[in-house]
Amino acid sequence: MRNAGCSREHELLDALQSSRWPDGSDVSLREHVAACASCTELLSVVGALLDDRQALMQEATVPSSAIVWWRAQMRSRREAAERAVQPISFVQGIALACAAGLLATALSIFVPTFRRSLSWITQALGALSDVSLPVVADTLASPIVLAGIAALGLCALVLPVALYFTFHED
Repeated sequence: MRNAGCSREHELLDALQSSRWPDGSDVSLREHVAACASCTELLSVVGALLDDRQALMQEATVPSSAIVWWRAQMRSRREAAERAVQPISFVQGIALACAAGLLATALSIFVPTFRRSLSWITQALGALSDVSLPVVADTLASPIVLAGIAALGLCALVLPVALYFTFHED
């Protein structure tokens, strides 16, 4: 918890920040700081911080105007490239959604064909073995299993494309 401090701390801070301490400040403030423990402590802490600030300001190097201009040009080019990519990404997302819709439509159109081919395969395999394959064929031909197979097929198509766009570097 911070002590209430001294009522003249603000005057001391103003004098320190405006570089009026100690020569440019009035005599009463200098006498007060010499007598007040709170102001003396504030003077030591803030004085050290201001000295460090001044030293860092002297050591700081300002880049040349050519470097500043080059950095501004690079930044504007990078921002322009990012703005140009946004509509392309949007169109790619729409194309991906259309492809998923076309895949779902194609699967719904060709499901009867898949069922017939599954029944033909099960009949051919049934002739080769004694296993009850109609149970397997009925299981594979159920709409839930076909939907799962369609979802796996969609993932098999979408996942490589999504990974490509995720890890593609410009």
